[in-house]
Amino acid sequence: MTLDQFMSISEHQNPRHRRTGSPNRPWDSGNSPGTIYEDHKVPPQGLRRTRSMSLNEHDDHHVDSHGRMKHTRGFIKNGFKANVRGSSIQSPFTTLEETFKKLPQNVGFNIELKYPMLQEVEEHEMDSFAIEMNQWVDTILKVVYDNVKGRDLIFSSFNPDICLLLSFKQPSIPILFLTDGGTHPTADIRASCVQEAIRFASNWNLLGIVSAAEPLVLCPRLIKVVKESGLVCITYGVLNNDPENVKVQVDQGIDAVIVDSVLAIRKGLTAAGARTTYAAPATTAKVEKTEDVPGGVAIPSVNIPSVV
Repeated sequence: MTLDQFMSISEHQNPRHRRTGSPNRPWDSGNSPGTIYEDHKVPPQGLRRTRSMSLNEHDDHHVDSHGRMKHTRGFIKNGFKANVRGSSIQSPFTTLEETFKKLPQNVGFNIELKYPMLQEVEEHEMDSFAIEMNQWVDTILKVVYDNVKGRDLIFSSFNPDICLLLSFKQPSIPILFLTDGGTHPTADIRASCVQEAIRFASNWNLLGIVSAAEPLVLCPRLIKVVKESGLVCITYGVLNNDPENVKVQVDQGIDAVIVDSVLAIRKGLTAAGARTTYAAPATTAKVEKTEDVPGGVAIPSVNIPSVV
């Protein structure tokens, strides 16, 4: 919470001067308690006791949602705030438990745990008070193990400490370490580049890394470095929307690429294969999905251990 938000909330949460008092009492104006007034007459004004906060009536000066949203960081930065009634489509957030219950059992989950690192807290001026990390991970794991029922799962996170906690607390669900691959500055050395991500994932027995595509497209040999370290190698980013960039990674044995249009990449790889014959790597890339799914994942041949 920023200072601007705090001051705005303070201004509208001290409505004592707007609270309605208790009804007038006849004896407040000097009349005896037994004095009875006719229905069409109004009793004289006297001293009235202020109502308690628990009996407070509806506040006519309540600030609308737009007024409150103007003080949020997202509104200040972008000029609008998503999910505001009357301005955009909104609906209740689906819980993790509901997702487990409503989706078919054969649908696997990649559960990304988003917990801000210290640099992100300072950069975005977030509140220094948050749900304690250990308790937060325990809560998620309880929901997962209560509802998994044989479903294939993967955990992933950009936060190295979250990956560590997941590795310490459970042995059965594989964990992927997400990294910007040095495309954005970070204070945590473990998330600073692809080499550090490889070292971190190897030291803590993680399944592999998911890196921004830029460093691996510029230096495809890094893919073999990841693979030779015994790790799964996956990339994401806008560069993966170009079939030529995906083909470069496939030639080096990439395990999976995250793309916006699986069908477009599949067609691009098929056309490229028809034009050029090249030696296939040990893990031949095959895009399993044939339908166009926004935000889909083109998976060559990555073997994910089933949850026991």
